[in-house]
Amino acid sequence: MRMIVSLLAASALLAPIGAASAKTEPATWVRRILLELDSLYRKQGWVPQGEIRPGSLATGKEARIDFPLAAAAYRFVVICEPGCGAGEVELLDSAGTRVAGPGVLVEMPKLDLAPAAGATYTLRVAMSDCAEASCAWSARLYARR
Repeated sequence: MRMIVSLLAASALLAPIGAASAKTEPATWVRRILLELDSLYRKQGWVPQGEIRPGSLATGKEARIDFPLAAAAYRFVVICEPGCGAGEVELLDSAGTRVAGPGVLVEMPKLDLAPAAGATYTLRVAMSDCAEASCAWSARLYARR
C-alpha cells in the first residue's frame, strides 16, 4: 500500500510532456495512475480484464457499470481525480445486495470478490462532493492468475 501511495503522490506532480508548467487534465491523470497500477498488480498476480472504464460525475450523482463475471477471484480498483472530495464505491450482486464495499472514493478503493458461479455484478460509484462541476474517475477490473 505504501508503494501505491507513493505512486499517487509522484503522479500528481506529472505534467504533460512539452508543457512542464501546464496542469495535467484530470482524466489523463486518472488513466495514468491506472496504467501504473496495471504494472504493480501484474507483479502480484492480478491481470487487467477488458478496458479501463472512465466516467465523470457531479456532486450528488452516481454511475453503475455491469460486469459479467465467471467463477474466479476479482479485484475492482477505482481512481478519482484530486478534485474528488468525497464519494463511495460498492459492488452489488444481481439482486442489488452489496457484496463488497463500501470503499471511500478518495482512498482509491479496492473491492475484492470471488464468486462461486458466473453472474453479473454492478459497480456503483457515487460522488457526494466534487470541487469542480464534475470529477473524472475510472474503474479497472483485474482477475487473479
